[in-house]
This record gives sequence, C-alpha cells and structure tokens, in this order.
Amino acid sequence: MRSTFFKIIMLIIFFFGLNNYIFAENAVDFVQEAKLIYIVTACGTCDLPSGIDESLAATHCRDIKRQIENVRKNFVNKARPFISSLLPSNLPKQVIYPFGGGDLLTALVTYPDASEITTISLESAGDPRRLGKAKMQELRDSLSEFRKMAVHLLVNHDSKNGNLRAFERGIIPGQLAFALTAAAVYGYEPVSLKYFRIEPDGKIYYFTKTDIAKLENVKGKKLAKFWVDTDFSIVFRNMELTLKRTSKTTGPEIIVHRHIAANLDNQNFSNSPLKKHLESKGKISAMTKAGSYLYWMKDFSVFREYTLANMTFMISDSTGILPHHAKAAGFEQITYGKFHGAFLDNDGGEDAAALRQHFKSQPYRELPFRYGYSDTKAANHLMVTKPKSSVK
Repeated sequence: MRSTFFKIIMLIIFFFGLNNYIFAENAVDFVQEAKLIYIVTACGTCDLPSGIDESLAATHCRDIKRQIENVRKNFVNKARPFISSLLPSNLPKQVIYPFGGGDLLTALVTYPDASEITTISLESAGDPRRLGKAKMQELRDSLSEFRKMAVHLLVNHDSKNGNLRAFERGIIPGQLAFALTAAAVYGYEPVSLKYFRIEPDGKIYYFTKTDIAKLENVKGKKLAKFWVDTDFSIVFRNMELTLKRTSKTTGPEIIVHRHIAANLDNQNFSNSPLKKHLESKGKISAMTKAGSYLYWMKDFSVFREYTLANMTFMISDSTGILPHHAKAAGFEQITYGKFHGAFLDNDGGEDAAALRQHFKSQPYRELPFRYGYSDTKAANHLMVTKPKSSVK
C-alpha cells in the first residue's frame, strides 16, 4: 500500500504542471550516491555499506547524532510549534528561500507542510560521486571538516562564508550533504537525486548520461567576485532531491527540494531564466534568514520586487524585507524579540535605524529561540510579513 501511494505521489509531482519541466527520457538519477552520503555523512537510518571503516563511521556519527539531538531539543522542538502558530491556513505549499545556502533544515521548521522547497544561493549542490571513491584518510579529513560545518548549521543556525566556500570543493558535496542531514533530523530519506539546468524559457531540463559526459570537464566558475570556482562539473550546480517520510512524525509524505546556484543581484537576475522559472510557480510562501542583508540593498531590488509581487507570507530575521518596502507593497510586519542593529557592519545605518524603530513601535513579543542572525547585542529576533488585509 505504501509503495503504491508513493508511486502515485511521484506521478503527481512529475506530471502536474508539466509545462514547467522538460523531462529527459534518460535523466540520470544519483539516488544510490545520495543514500551513501545520507548514511555516511548524515548518519541516516540505513546499514553502513562495505568499504567504510566502522570505527571512523562510529566516531563521526556519535558527534553528528549528538548535534542532531541538540538541534531537535533547542531549535526544532521550540521553533516549529511557535512558528506554526503564526502561519495562516491555506498557504502555498511552494517555498522560496534565498540567500541562506541549501538550508533545508530551517525551511522544514518554518513551513512544515511544504511539499516543494527551493533554496537559492551562491553555493553549488555538489558532485555526489566522489565520496564512494575516497581514500580512508581523505574521507577522515573531510568528515572532520563536515562536523565543524555542521555545528554552524545545526547549532548556530547560520553558516560562515568561509566554511561554505570550502565545501565548493572536495569529496563531500556540501549543500547536498546538509540537505540530507536535515532529512535525517526530520525522519526523511532520499528516493531520487537529479541535476538540472534552467532553460531560457524557465523550464527545467534534467541532465542525461550523455550531457554529463560532454560537460564532465567544464568546471563551475564562481558566481560572485568574492566566491570560488568549483572543482567539479557545472552539471552539479542545481539539484532536485526527492525525500520520502520514513518515521511517524508529521509532514508531507513526499518533499521535493531543489537547490539552485545563482547570483540574485540585479545584473544576473533581471530577465534571467531563473526569474522566469520562479514566476511560473505563481504564489509562494517566502522566507530568509542569515541573508547578509541582501534584501535591503539596491543591487538586489529586482529579486526583492519579485518576492513582494509573488509571496503571500514571509518569515525572516532582520535580513528580510525592510518595513518601508513591505508597506509600499501592501504588507505589514509583526515583530518578535528585539533588534538593536545589524551585526555585520555593527549597526546598519539608516535602514537598521528604521528597523530598530519598527521593533520599538510594537509591543514586545518574546522569541524563545534564535532564528538566523542575532543582532548587535546578541538578541533573538524574527519578523512576520503578511498582507494588511489579514490583520484581525
């Protein structure tokens, strides 16, 4: 019965909205590679494959599982019910989350009923084929670095750019591994992993074995001046990871997570295939956190306008939409916690001053967990952006 239900769900996912996708008959599915990464790096509930040192896996998984339990206790179990109480009914099941890396973990906390989650950032998804071919010392070193990075993802709820850049190379595909770690936290496992490009008309094209062979030696160039080139093929920039729920926890039976590597500044996003792809989704639920305040900036105004024109609801930290942009688009913002200043530049200038005043103008509402960045005084804060007409 479960297998039949899964097949039906997959057919709905693949054929509903067919106009937005180009289905390559021989698209490569890297699900076996995804399962290996799920088992070895995220310590998912599957048997350890042969060839992986048991003592190395045990040491790694002892640490990762401790971090997973910590994030469940201190973040998921606090944030999920709190945020769920803020969500109106009938929100779009499609979520757009820019500027936060492939942070599937927080997306699942914020929108627990989402069936399609798209994250967009400078990071590439990563080549899933390398881990299975790695030598023991190389695997040991890479898992050690992954554990250090997981601390920022699972405990601090944001990631430093230097750490993210490091995972643009090497044997562990960073964004894929982090997404699979989030899956392990929530009781999901991978059932499909495909890579794609976005065509000029906004449709998705899934890569075939022939495509991959042709592009094997074409490495990904950095998407921003301060970023890095990848050491793997451009094929592995954008991924579509399909997850199936395995536990008795609540949530959709199937979740499709797409991570897209892109620069969202005006020069790259305006009139881009990505813009057409996102617009084809119609109304969305939006979120961001730890987004380097890019939503504030003029250079990202086109993406900000896309978000305001298409979102029905948004959860964010202070790096989300500023009050004057939200108000002009017909939204209001409800604040939680305290905001004293933007910590990246130790204040934030006029925009931070306006946001600080916005927080002060509202009654204090407690926020018992950290959501993305803290502020200049290490205060937790969160904003709900919603249409004015929804105010009771």
